[in-house]
Amino acid sequence: MNCIDAVEGTAKSVLTQFVDLSAEYRMDVSEYIRNAKMVIDGAVLFLKSNPELNHSPDLLRDVLYDHAKAQWLLRLEKAAESDPAAAASPDMEYHAYCYDHVYARGEYPR
Repeated sequence: MNCIDAVEGTAKSVLTQFVDLSAEYRMDVSEYIRNAKMVIDGAVLFLKSNPELNHSPDLLRDVLYDHAKAQWLLRLEKAAESDPAAAASPDMEYHAYCYDHVYARGEYPR
Protein backbone atom coordinates (compact mmCIF):
# COMPACT_ATOMS: atom_id res chain seq x y z
CA MET A 1 0.00 0.00 0.00
CA ASN A 2 1.34 3.41 -0.85
CA CYS A 3 0.80 6.67 1.04
CA ILE A 4 -2.08 7.96 -1.08
CA ASP A 5 -3.97 4.70 -0.57
CA ALA A 6 -3.52 5.07 3.18
CA VAL A 7 -4.75 8.67 3.13
CA GLU A 8 -7.75 7.81 0.96
CA GLY A 9 -8.59 4.67 2.93
CA THR A 10 -8.39 6.43 6.27
CA ALA A 11 -10.59 9.30 5.09
CA LYS A 12 -13.15 6.88 3.61
CA SER A 13 -13.23 4.93 6.86
CA VAL A 14 -13.82 8.11 8.86
CA LEU A 15 -16.58 9.21 6.49
CA THR A 16 -18.29 5.82 6.65
CA GLN A 17 -18.17 5.76 10.44
CA PHE A 18 -19.43 9.32 10.55
CA VAL A 19 -22.50 8.63 8.39
CA ASP A 20 -23.43 5.79 10.75
CA LEU A 21 -22.97 8.06 13.76
CA SER A 22 -25.00 10.85 12.18
CA ALA A 23 -27.88 8.44 11.53
CA GLU A 24 -27.71 7.07 15.06
CA TYR A 25 -27.93 10.55 16.57
CA ARG A 26 -30.39 11.82 13.95
CA MET A 27 -28.04 14.58 12.91
CA ASP A 28 -29.37 17.24 10.57
CA VAL A 29 -28.23 16.59 7.02
CA SER A 30 -26.62 20.02 6.68
CA GLU A 31 -24.56 19.35 9.82
CA TYR A 32 -23.51 15.95 8.47
CA ILE A 33 -22.50 17.44 5.11
CA ARG A 34 -20.52 20.29 6.69
CA ASN A 35 -18.62 17.79 8.84
CA ALA A 36 -18.02 15.45 5.91
CA LYS A 37 -16.68 18.42 3.95
CA MET A 38 -14.32 19.20 6.83
CA VAL A 39 -12.91 15.64 6.70
CA ILE A 40 -12.49 15.87 2.92
CA ASP A 41 -10.85 19.30 3.11
CA GLY A 42 -8.51 18.03 5.83
CA ALA A 43 -7.34 15.12 3.67
CA VAL A 44 -6.86 17.43 0.69
CA LEU A 45 -4.92 19.91 2.83
CA PHE A 46 -2.68 17.07 3.99
CA LEU A 47 -1.83 16.22 0.37
CA LYS A 48 -1.20 19.87 -0.48
CA SER A 49 1.06 20.20 2.56
CA ASN A 50 3.06 17.13 1.55
CA PRO A 51 4.01 17.63 -2.10
CA GLU A 52 6.43 14.69 -1.90
CA LEU A 53 3.36 12.44 -2.11
CA ASN A 54 3.03 13.81 -5.65
CA HIS A 55 -0.69 13.18 -6.06
CA SER A 56 -3.55 15.35 -7.18
CA PRO A 57 -5.47 16.81 -4.22
CA ASP A 58 -8.38 17.55 -6.57
CA LEU A 59 -8.66 13.88 -7.52
CA LEU A 60 -8.72 12.91 -3.85
CA ARG A 61 -11.40 15.54 -3.19
CA ASP A 62 -13.57 14.09 -5.97
CA VAL A 63 -13.12 10.50 -4.78
CA LEU A 64 -13.91 11.35 -1.15
CA TYR A 65 -16.84 13.56 -2.12
CA ASP A 66 -18.36 10.76 -4.19
CA HIS A 67 -17.78 8.29 -1.37
CA ALA A 68 -19.37 10.49 1.30
CA LYS A 69 -22.37 11.25 -0.90
CA ALA A 70 -22.87 7.60 -1.85
CA GLN A 71 -22.68 6.51 1.79
CA TRP A 72 -25.23 9.13 2.80
CA LEU A 73 -27.64 8.19 0.01
CA LEU A 74 -27.26 4.51 0.83
CA ARG A 75 -28.04 5.22 4.48
CA LEU A 76 -31.09 7.21 3.41
CA GLU A 77 -32.34 4.31 1.26
CA LYS A 78 -31.83 1.82 4.10
CA ALA A 79 -33.72 4.06 6.51
CA ALA A 80 -36.64 4.32 4.07
CA GLU A 81 -36.73 0.54 3.59
CA SER A 82 -36.83 -0.10 7.33
CA ASP A 83 -39.69 2.36 7.93
CA PRO A 84 -42.98 0.65 7.07
CA ALA A 85 -44.87 3.88 7.77
CA ALA A 86 -43.22 5.57 4.78
CA ALA A 87 -45.75 5.67 1.95
CA ALA A 88 -43.15 5.95 -0.77
CA SER A 89 -39.41 5.69 -1.09
CA PRO A 90 -37.49 8.96 -0.96
CA ASP A 91 -36.75 10.82 -4.16
CA MET A 92 -33.05 9.96 -4.38
CA GLU A 93 -32.41 12.33 -7.26
CA TYR A 94 -33.72 15.24 -5.19
CA HIS A 95 -31.70 14.16 -2.15
CA ALA A 96 -28.56 13.92 -4.30
CA TYR A 97 -29.25 17.45 -5.57
CA CYS A 98 -29.73 18.68 -1.99
CA TYR A 99 -26.47 17.05 -0.94
CA ASP A 100 -24.60 18.80 -3.77
CA HIS A 101 -26.23 22.12 -2.97
CA VAL A 102 -25.53 22.00 0.76
CA TYR A 103 -21.95 20.87 0.12
CA ALA A 104 -21.32 23.74 -2.28
CA ARG A 105 -23.27 26.51 -0.55
CA GLY A 106 -23.66 25.43 3.06
CA GLU A 107 -27.44 25.74 3.04
CA TYR A 108 -30.53 23.98 1.74
CA PRO A 109 -31.81 24.89 -1.73
CA ARG A 110 -34.68 27.34 -1.79
